[in-house]
Amino acid sequence: MNFKFENIVIIINENLLDIFNKYIQDDDKKKEAGGILTGLIYNDKIEICNCSIPSSYDKRSRYNFVRSKITAQEFLTTRFSISDGREIYLGEWHTHPEQIPTPSYCDVLNFRKTINTNKFYSDLFFMIIVGTKGLYIAIYNKKGKICYESLLELSKLRATS
Repeated sequence: MNFKFENIVIIINENLLDIFNKYIQDDDKKKEAGGILTGLIYNDKIEICNCSIPSSYDKRSRYNFVRSKITAQEFLTTRFSISDGREIYLGEWHTHPEQIPTPSYCDVLNFRKTINTNKFYSDLFFMIIVGTKGLYIAIYNKKGKICYESLLELSKLRATS
């Protein structure tokens, strides 16, 4: 999936959509899931190429997901090492048990806190929320302000990817 933000092409690899699909909360028994997003930054392109998946250390319920900092750091360290320091943290993803997802107040607050209290090598950060029929994508700057957001239907994503 590709889209343009200002003069930058954003690429979300197809394998991420496959992972997101595995965790869609399309059943009352399914808990929220999520993880971090990693990728590569070029002059005019950002490629989100990997994401972590839920671990047994995460706290999950039907309406809440809190990822483990330890397993997220392990994932990030591994991706950074495998890529010779090129693949970096680009954001977070999680599911919501709603058709067209929107971020909660806690989602926004926690994401801004993550951006503001850690040192990262990117100027842009992504929040992706996966619903049962749609995908919410937001791009934040280093100050924690939203500079882009979009809602996309999952069926249309599959048709155009």
